[in-house]
Amino acid sequence: MAYRSDRVAVTDRARNALRELIEQHGPILLYLPDLDRDEPAPDWLPIRDFRAGEGDTLFGRLAWHTELWMSAQAHKHFERDHLTVDVPADTGPPAGGGEPAADTAVFLLRTRRLSAAEAAASETRKRSRG
Repeated sequence: MAYRSDRVAVTDRARNALRELIEQHGPILLYLPDLDRDEPAPDWLPIRDFRAGEGDTLFGRLAWHTELWMSAQAHKHFERDHLTVDVPADTGPPAGGGEPAADTAVFLLRTRRLSAAEAAASETRKRSRG
């Protein structure tokens, strides 16, 4: 199993959405299936409903003990990237005021390439665990 990853960050908006989802549904995780969307958008689901498939990878651990899992295809695509889990800024309160329902939270992944030093450190950690 992977340890808390320094290759994944979480924005404050995403951290708040995760907390609200966990308060309503208990422990959850984020799962990024095969990349068939314009923007990588992991789905959230209760941990009890998740069964890792062949090739699914634990990419990192986030705030509130939430894990980010992804398919083999997605992992291959992002293996040299740093990911930031975010919630779009336009996910605002519904008409009439109030907070948006946590159930409607949409998560996005912002990406950047790892620097040479970050990539080397990641490889060193992989070898030391392997």
